[in-house]
Amino acid sequence: MLDIKNRSSNPGHLPGYASITEARSVVLVEHDVDNRESIAEALEAEGFNVHSLATADGALELLDAPRCPPLILLDLWMPRMSGRDLLAAVALRPDRDRFRIILISADPGAQAMAGRPRVVEVLRKPFGLDRLLDAVRRYA
Repeated sequence: MLDIKNRSSNPGHLPGYASITEARSVVLVEHDVDNRESIAEALEAEGFNVHSLATADGALELLDAPRCPPLILLDLWMPRMSGRDLLAAVALRPDRDRFRIILISADPGAQAMAGRPRVVEVLRKPFGLDRLLDAVRRYA
């Protein structure tokens, strides 16, 4: 998906809530380990703190952290709880207005979700690194 070298990291690590900060931080929800590692590496190289998660239900738990980053990079196709399910769950939260969501998906219907509340951008896979970084810089 991205043209960068993979570096070993722990993309499935759920950080302790005390380490979560909003400044220059993003939540990345991507089930594909290669995509997740590539995206996290690219964002970390740009100075972002990335909270990488493989599941939407893991992200839902992270959203309850008091200082959870407001920017979420979200894949739509995931096992168990889908990205669409996470969008619906965010819409029901009393603090929903603080979240901004960038959809990152190969789903042909993803672009139609661009007008949904809190969805600020849709990046159709495969997308270029520059496009991803521009979007994250705009909304982080």
